[in-house]
Order: sequence, then C-alpha cells, then structure tokens
Amino acid sequence: MPRTLKLLAIFLLTSLFAVSCRDGTPDSVSAYQGLAELDGYVASRPVYEARKQDQLEGIRKLASTSTSRRRLFDSGMYAAREYFSYQFDSTQYYLKQCLDIAAQMRDTDRYNEAAILLGHLYAKAGHYMEAYNRLFVQIDTSTLSEPLREDYLMALYDFSRDLAGNSGMVERPPIADQDYYRRELYQLVDRDSETWRKLRMDELVAQGRLEAADSLAAVLMSGIKLEDRSYAIYAYERSQIAERRGRESERMGWLILSAESDIINSVKDYASLTVISQLILPTDVERSFRYLRIAQEDAIAYNAKLRPWQISQFFMEIEDAYSARRIRAQRMIQGASILLAVLTFALLILTWFLVSRSRKLSRMQREIGERNAQLAEANASLSGLNRALSQADRVKEQYIVDFLRRFSDNVYIAQSDDNHARGLLKLGKADQLLKELSLSVRSEKLLKEFYRTFDQTFLQAICPDFVERFNALLREDARFHPKPGSLNTELRIFALIRLGVDDSREIASLLHYSQSTIYNYKVAVKNDALGERDRFEEQVRQIGK
Repeated sequence: MPRTLKLLAIFLLTSLFAVSCRDGTPDSVSAYQGLAELDGYVASRPVYEARKQDQLEGIRKLASTSTSRRRLFDSGMYAAREYFSYQFDSTQYYLKQCLDIAAQMRDTDRYNEAAILLGHLYAKAGHYMEAYNRLFVQIDTSTLSEPLREDYLMALYDFSRDLAGNSGMVERPPIADQDYYRRELYQLVDRDSETWRKLRMDELVAQGRLEAADSLAAVLMSGIKLEDRSYAIYAYERSQIAERRGRESERMGWLILSAESDIINSVKDYASLTVISQLILPTDVERSFRYLRIAQEDAIAYNAKLRPWQISQFFMEIEDAYSARRIRAQRMIQGASILLAVLTFALLILTWFLVSRSRKLSRMQREIGERNAQLAEANASLSGLNRALSQADRVKEQYIVDFLRRFSDNVYIAQSDDNHARGLLKLGKADQLLKELSLSVRSEKLLKEFYRTFDQTFLQAICPDFVERFNALLREDARFHPKPGSLNTELRIFALIRLGVDDSREIASLLHYSQSTIYNYKVAVKNDALGERDRFEEQVRQIGK
C-alpha cells in the first residue's frame, strides 16, 4: 500500500474512534481512554502535517504571485498568521518582508500592523529583549489607530503574562504588570467581544474566583470545535483552572483535548503535550518519554528560543524515572524471592491445619450452605417485590408523561384551529369565521389549563414536597416561592426532569417554549446550585425517590 493511503487509513480510523468515544468534554471518558485516543491522534500526525504543508504551499504560491505592493503585503500578513504557531523563522521572514513593503508604501498603519505582530511573535517565542525593542522602542505609539492600539495593548498584555509565567528567565525587560494592560484594554474593547471575555476570565482566575472563570471559559468555547486553533488555547486555560481547583481528572481531560486540537491544526509551539508527559511520568514512563520526544521535535522544528530549553530540562526527570524503575524492579525481585520462601513455609503449616480441621470445616460448610439457601430464597422474594414496586412506579410516571403529552397535543390542535381562523380572516371570509368559535383566547385558555392541571397532578400525585426539596438544592437568595399548589416555569422544567424527560427539545415542546429558552432557564438555575452544577439534574431526579 502506498504511504499516502496508509496515512489516510490511520486518519480515518482515528476519526472514527474519536467520534465513538468522545463527546467533546473531559468527563465523557476516563483518563485511560483519553490517553488511548490521544495516541490515535499522535499516530495520525503525518496526515495533519501533510494537510498543513499543502495549505502553506498554497499560501506561499499566493504570496509569490502577488503583483501590487498592497496585495503583496496582504498575502504576506496572511502567510505570517498561518505560520505564527507553526514555524518561527518563516513567520519572521514574512513579517520583515511586510515591514519593508509598508515602508516603501509609506503606509504607517500597515507598518505598525506588521511591527506589532512581529513583537508579539518575539514575545511568544521567548525572545524577550527583541520583543521589548520592537514593541517599546521601534513603534511610535502616537501613530497607532484605535484598532491597532487594541492589537498593540493585547500584544503587551500577552508579553507581560508570558514573562510572569517564566519569571526564572535571566532576561527580564522592564514592562508593566499585566493588570495595567488589562485595565487599558477594558477601555477599548466591547464587553460582548471575545477579547473582553478572555481578559475577564484571566482577571477572575487572578482573583481566585475559579468557578466563575471556568463558566466564562465555557462561554468562550461554545460554538468552536476541536479543529479550531482557539479550542486548544481555551482548553489549556481550563486545565489550569481545574488544577487550581484540585480537579486533577478534569485537568487531564482538558489537557488531552488541547493536545488533540494542537495535533489537528499542526501547531508546533504548544505546552499541553509536555504537561501531559510530566503528569503521567510516575505511572507510564514509556508513554511519557514518547510524548516528550514529540514535543521536543516540534519545538525544534518551530525554532523558538524558550520552549526546547524548557522541554530538555524534563528529560533528566525521565532518566531518573527509568533508573528508579530499574532499582524498584531489582528490589521487587529480591522481595519476591523472600516472599516465596515465606509463602512456602506458610503453605506447609496451612496444609497441616487444613487436614486437621477438614471434618469441622465440612460440617460448617453444610451449615453455611443451608443458611445461604435460606438467604437466597429471602433475597429472591425481596428482589421480586422491589421489581414489582419499581415497575409500578415506572408505569405511574409513564402514564403521567403520556397524559401530559396528550394534553399538550390538545393545545397544538387549538393553536392550529386559531391559525385556520386567521387564514379565513385574511381571505375575507368573515361570515364563515363568525360561525366558528372565538379565535384569540382558546389556545391561551387551554395552555393555562394545561399548566394548572400539570401543577396539580405533579404536586398532588407525584411529589407533594417537590418545591421545598428543590429549594433545598439552591442558595437561599435564589429559591422559588410560587403560589400554593402551583409551579413557575423553572419548577415545571425541573419537574419534567424529575419525571424522566431529559431531552430539552421534548421539554420545550411540552411547555410550549423555545429550546433556547429552556436551555437558558436550566443554566440560570444550575448557576445558583449549592453543590456541583454537573450533578444538579441527577439530584433533582432523586427527589421523592
């Protein structure tokens, strides 16, 4: 089989495995399954690398065929952004080329745009003095337009943030703290923008408000897929939040997702795979070494200043781990030899003891057998009773759900009749309309009657203390106080969940709301939960059981 077909087969198998095993969240699989899936992505690296090379080859051809200076600048900036996380030297080459073109055009905005991105590149790659000279010395901030000022401050913010994370470096240029640049950016960016949310997430982490920071990170990740470059960045941020919250399993899950996204996008300058290698070193030395070697190869290929040095420090830990494992193996062999001798002696004593007590044990076994038979018979009777009770509960709940569905269908029928009547009005058939029932209030009355019947049925027949027990799961200031014998919208949603209706689309259909409204109500209530948000719906299902 040709090499290309082999790579394609590996890629397809990996994709199928990922779809069958993962739903995009770190809690959906165990750490072992996550690492096994990551191994599949690692095996498919040549496929993603070939795809990236094809993409970059097209970009290079576009840049080389541009004729006007303006198009040559735009294609060069496009190439630099595509190379930004893939290869340092190529990114630097295109940005310096764009600086020369902008200087020839005497276009200050384009020159500043390329200069800011070049300074940002230097900061990300660990060339801190070069970044300082480019951003603080060689850029005239008085010439920056408002959009470029935002890019400039964002580059300085990332520069300060990266510098704080590598405080042990000898090179440390004198720049302001990241909080200063965050305050400056708050004055420029829109509150609904992704940049504002990212800055706010960092601020919440710095304040120790980790749950709020994680919720905001979830908002940032909504709508993006594993194939998006930003997915790896936000997944890594969520792994750091999980680490600070002491959730190691969740941290590993986000790191694995971040590493998979890096591999799909052929990113060479990353941290996730290296951190995974460090975490699994005590339990899986071979896999740790394999991941770290890949990370080192990618860091060298990227040609950054800082990352290869950081990774190389960890190889010493792997060598120590191998040595420690060899020592442990030798000690285990010695210990096993001693244990074998002890067990042999113990076996001789046990044999004598068993022979001497065989009659007594036989008698005890017969008695135990008789008692076990009695217990088995009693357990069978109890199991039958439990199954009967459980079946009765399921039948009762299913009956109520079917009743609610039929009631809801009646509302839809009434609405259909209303729509028919409105159609008659549009056609000018007023005489025919006067012969039919009133149009405007029938469906509303039916819907109110449906809500009233649902509330009474649920509170009287299923769970009379549902409101009190539901409020016990919420903070005191977020509890609900409906009229006696009735529920509000939030309580009806979670009452349906208590009845086993988990699908938001079915809940929306039953209650005649949009699916997004149901989702927003659920999220708002779970944000006020006393315990973990992820376990809230399961706790609701257990009310009254």
